[in-house]
Amino acid sequence: MVTQTSLANSQPNIEQIISVITKPIIGETCHQVTFSYGDELRLDLGEMSAYSHPKLKHLRKGSWQFGTRATSWIFQQGDQVLISTLQVNIDVDIDTIKKVLQQLENKELINFVIDAQNISLTLLFEGNYQLILEPDLQDNSGLAYWELFMPTEQVLTVGPGLFWECKSIHERY
Repeated sequence: MVTQTSLANSQPNIEQIISVITKPIIGETCHQVTFSYGDELRLDLGEMSAYSHPKLKHLRKGSWQFGTRATSWIFQQGDQVLISTLQVNIDVDIDTIKKVLQQLENKELINFVIDAQNISLTLLFEGNYQLILEPDLQDNSGLAYWELFMPTEQVLTVGPGLFWECKSIHERY
């Protein structure tokens, strides 16, 4: 089943829909913070397991995989900004960024909140850590702002623009 819509015309609102879809991830622990495809941040939450592909068997993934795409983000604890893509060059400072973001490892996800007005997303973790995504609605790259792969073999994709969908990972694009 594919669920998709333009956020501009969505009823009920996106906050309610995302809250229902993501409710099972609340309380899961972030076990791994990595980067894929250069500057795309990825968080692995929930039960960790090996990849099924033989060439990737040495790597582990979470039952929930959250990844940013064409989106800037801010990582903070309380009101203190620890690191932001607006302040650093990820390509140059990747090792420093990884070390700062590793503070999320072994932290429980407390809340997953989207703002329908600007599609910003806040992931709240124990220890008062926050990962805030601030998509650029004017970006015309065609890339999603973020994706959430779920243990139900579904993927929730938000962006580009005021668009979202939730579908099986087995369906073709």
